[in-house]
Amino acid sequence: MSDVMTAPPVVERKCQIEEVFDGHFIELLRLVPRNPFVRALILKLTGKMPGADCESFEQLKDWVETNCEKKVRPSPHRNERRSLDDGIAIDVEFAETEHGRANYSVRRYGSEQFRVGAEDLLEIILEAIGAGGGIGEIVEVIAGKIDEDAWNQCDPTLDDYGEYSYDDNDADETSDSEAEFSRSEIRSAVLAFVQARYPQMMEVL
Repeated sequence: MSDVMTAPPVVERKCQIEEVFDGHFIELLRLVPRNPFVRALILKLTGKMPGADCESFEQLKDWVETNCEKKVRPSPHRNERRSLDDGIAIDVEFAETEHGRANYSVRRYGSEQFRVGAEDLLEIILEAIGAGGGIGEIVEVIAGKIDEDAWNQCDPTLDDYGEYSYDDNDADETSDSEAEFSRSEIRSAVLAFVQARYPQMMEVL
């Protein structure tokens, strides 16, 4: 007797993933499909938890479309998508003292924006939440990045606003440099980013 070949069972799909989650959440799934916090959000939004075997975005997509019910979701407004791919930008005030060869010193000031890209910002947010933190911890991580990288990442134009001093200044002396910014501005920028991009996260921030 010859073996009878049987076709694999046809998997019936209940929906398309776009009919369950909005575009921003789908993007989040695509970026970090195995993140435990993201999976907890899937459970909250669908009432079901994907299995451990769903590791890639495509596997998650198949699981959603075969296990979850279709939902009606509003289309995103155009102005909500304005420049979210750029992450956030924080105003930083720069100041340094220039020491000249004629034994003078003068204070210079300028301003520039410090940018944190969307992908880097998302990683910071997810790591903070995964460690049990919230918006306060996220702000401190970003503040640390500004303290460490602002002078290297930004290119402020510094103008003379201070008075020239001709006291005994050493031209080879190391300049004292400062970068000042507002933690309140960081907080507001992060919350605005999350609200527009991943509103499901707001309640844990």
